[in-house]
Amino acid sequence: MGKHAVGVDVGGTFTDVVLGDGTNCWKTKAYTQPENFGAGVLEGLENVARLLGQPLKTVMQGVVRFGLGTTAVTNVLATKSGRRVGFITTRGFEGHLIAARGKRSFKDGWSQIPWAPVKESCVAGIGERIDRNGAIVRPLLETEVVEAARRLVEQEQVEAFAVSFIWSSRNPQHEQAAVELLEEHFPSLPVFSGISLLPVLREYERSSAAALNAYCADAIDGVSELEAQLKALGMQVPLLLMHTTGGAVTVNDARRNPLGLASSGPAAGSAAAGSLCESLGIDQALTVDMGGTSIDIAVIENGQPMTRQRGEINGIFTAQPSVDVESIGAGGGSIAWVDARGALRVGPQSARANPGPVCFGRGGTEPTVTDALLVLGYIDGSLFLGGSVALDLDAATQACEKLGERMGLDAFQTAEGIRQIALAEMSRVVRSRLAQGGIKSSETAVVSYGGCGSLFAPALAADLGMGRVVVPPMTSVFSAFGAAVADLRRERVSLVDRMLPLQEESEVERVVAKIANLMEEVRGDLSDDGVEASKQSVSVYGDFRFYRQKWELTLPLEVDEANVSFDAEWAVAAFKKAYAQRYSEAALAAGAPVEFVSLRAIGIGETVRVELEELGAGSSEEPEPLSSRTLYREGVGRQAVNAYQYESLRPGAQITGPALIDAVDTTIWVPGDSAAAFEASGSLVIAAKSANVISEAA
Repeated sequence: MGKHAVGVDVGGTFTDVVLGDGTNCWKTKAYTQPENFGAGVLEGLENVARLLGQPLKTVMQGVVRFGLGTTAVTNVLATKSGRRVGFITTRGFEGHLIAARGKRSFKDGWSQIPWAPVKESCVAGIGERIDRNGAIVRPLLETEVVEAARRLVEQEQVEAFAVSFIWSSRNPQHEQAAVELLEEHFPSLPVFSGISLLPVLREYERSSAAALNAYCADAIDGVSELEAQLKALGMQVPLLLMHTTGGAVTVNDARRNPLGLASSGPAAGSAAAGSLCESLGIDQALTVDMGGTSIDIAVIENGQPMTRQRGEINGIFTAQPSVDVESIGAGGGSIAWVDARGALRVGPQSARANPGPVCFGRGGTEPTVTDALLVLGYIDGSLFLGGSVALDLDAATQACEKLGERMGLDAFQTAEGIRQIALAEMSRVVRSRLAQGGIKSSETAVVSYGGCGSLFAPALAADLGMGRVVVPPMTSVFSAFGAAVADLRRERVSLVDRMLPLQEESEVERVVAKIANLMEEVRGDLSDDGVEASKQSVSVYGDFRFYRQKWELTLPLEVDEANVSFDAEWAVAAFKKAYAQRYSEAALAAGAPVEFVSLRAIGIGETVRVELEELGAGSSEEPEPLSSRTLYREGVGRQAVNAYQYESLRPGAQITGPALIDAVDTTIWVPGDSAAAFEASGSLVIAAKSANVISEAA
């Protein structure tokens, strides 16, 4: 019986599955079923079992690692279908979560309060108080907590509790006591504590973390049900879930913090892209993951995806650490439409898996990006998903033609407009991302993956002056591949809140003790997950800022675990250097003290993973094209281009553009004035022969 490592990514349109046995790797896709994502996972597993020529039970009995990136939490937030949450906080501060720090959105010209996971009537203020120094000003009355919770359950029918008291970051005693009371008197309802989830300053972030986790408590139920089904099929290892930080966590850990599963698929792809860049010696890259529903963009630096300690999740600001992924609604299934001004628009509405693009023949009537690419000739409808799905070119053409009538355009012009608008939207977001991070496009490569990514990334790179596009192996299912290779990741945070440099030796000793304790706790978490000590590693980071500034920078600390120490002067110098690199020398606040806000310990546990074999040396000759395909391109008209088969390429193969490379589950566009080289790693590298060739690439 073979041993298999499996990775699954549940997307908005397709569920991708990757399976490896240490030598070979198989991949497949199945339609996602939003109402029951586990059904799409099981269908994908059935598909991959057929590729192996084995019964699914036999395959599952040999699984030694199963990683899953799921949209379960994202779907709950998107559809606003979570639990009814009761929020318990300090009296006098009942509105701080709903007020959302004064943030407002605009709809039809009207200012609106953002959506909140807690109804105003479901908030209870408790007459406790701890001051900013951690001293108890007003004690917590246990009867008051129980009575308030009972009112929320009986009158408001709340189904979960979120608890977050003011200044619990200084002294968590009251919040911990309230949580224990709720768990004792309401054992059937989940309880989430802001200070337990996020032991940092800022009550709003702690409160939103507790409330969002309580709201999403049901999302993990579908994962638990899937795990039970997998075990019934013979799987004997725990299910690992992709965390939004790019690592993997167990189901039990995800149950304690379900919000950590939001955007887990894009995080998995970014983490895999980081490993790829490290192996190829690429210091800086931009990832472009274009699937059926959205385009996800992230930045890779020195083999690691950039992360953020806080950000928005469905419009709510929270301090959930995550890979810094920016999503835009312009995937292959994004619907084209005409606005009130008669202008063509694309997305953010998506056809998703049901009904899907018009050409899928599943009931869709409005043209999508995929329909446009089929009409223009970029996609061969007879080769889609290895020929298992025949795309309806006539239906896609008619849909584009019908939409174009409103603008005086024919089907080809409409389809080209859809493609150009999707590309322009992608370019706008990427340009902004590069500017915000002070990233030079000329020094940045593009890593392209997802079903549609490689039809847009070369044009995007040329538009922004990026000279190289890397298309990784398993490109269409790269996020699933990321779920199959991600190591376990556990993180602990501890508040420091001290000015640097530290004035007294006792303060240094306290920081050193915090570092040692955090590292020990993270190692304990990994051990609880079943990771051997020899396969554990721990890194320590510090959050720093200039005094009274709003945001922090997170910097790695050089820590010897056998002899823990902390050099405050080094930390100040490192912070100022990083600050100047990020915001320029002119932005340095001369003479301003540096604040050491918090410590973070991140533990990594090595796990079994899918391995891709090196393909070895090959010929540098240009292969014979498999066929020729006619494209419609703006400014060019109809153009015949060579089409090659990806699976037949060998290391060293060189393909000169314009050309198309058809794989079983995707198509890669090589623009004019560019060339593609197939490397021993299995990656296809597309390089422009001259800089910024916009007209040819587009």
